[in-house]
Amino acid sequence: MPDLPSCAAGVPIFQVLPQDALRELTAALRHARFGEGETIAADGAPVEYLVVVAHGRAKLVHTSAAGREQVVRVLGPGEFWGEMALFAPARQEGDLIALEETMACLVPRHAVQSLMQRYPDVAVRLVESLAQRLAASEQLIADLGLRDVGQRLAAELCRLAETGTARMRGVAVRVPMPWAQLAMKLGTTPESLSRKLKALAGQGLIQHRGGSREVVVLDLERLLRLAGK
Repeated sequence: MPDLPSCAAGVPIFQVLPQDALRELTAALRHARFGEGETIAADGAPVEYLVVVAHGRAKLVHTSAAGREQVVRVLGPGEFWGEMALFAPARQEGDLIALEETMACLVPRHAVQSLMQRYPDVAVRLVESLAQRLAASEQLIADLGLRDVGQRLAAELCRLAETGTARMRGVAVRVPMPWAQLAMKLGTTPESLSRKLKALAGQGLIQHRGGSREVVVLDLERLLRLAGK
């Protein structure tokens, strides 16, 4: 089980806090472990906690009445969910589900609100985080409306390449979720996504072995042009 001060300190909005405030968070929050596929926060439930991913990964999923899922966001270590409820009471929009065994830190919203009042820099960092999320959401809407599946996949691989590993022949990236879930995020089917991967490989833009979640971007410049960047 991770130690709480480092868990809190790993979150950008809390990095401006002094040690005594981090210890205060230690006393207020609690740990929770979730298995793969387990719901961390259910759609429609009141948001009572800021959920911080300490280890593992989680996805935020919206599900239509017909049962179709759309992955809106994937959270990794240090990322958090529930910040909208820090400004006004809110209900969970979509299900937050563990993609793998995940350890989360659950920080009561009143504890964060108290820190925001005493440490304005926390509120400033939070607003910056919300602005980044809004920009990402607007980009997702634009991608779904203006780009075809191949372009959306190219754009996603370009984003992953920003933090990828340099190789002699390109940049290695690891897709942070199963291909079926990435297909849902990109608004397509696994079959269509598989065809687009093969097409990108056929054009010499990427290298990919079937079933593997590692992709080597061989020609980032051409991939960027394909994505419309």
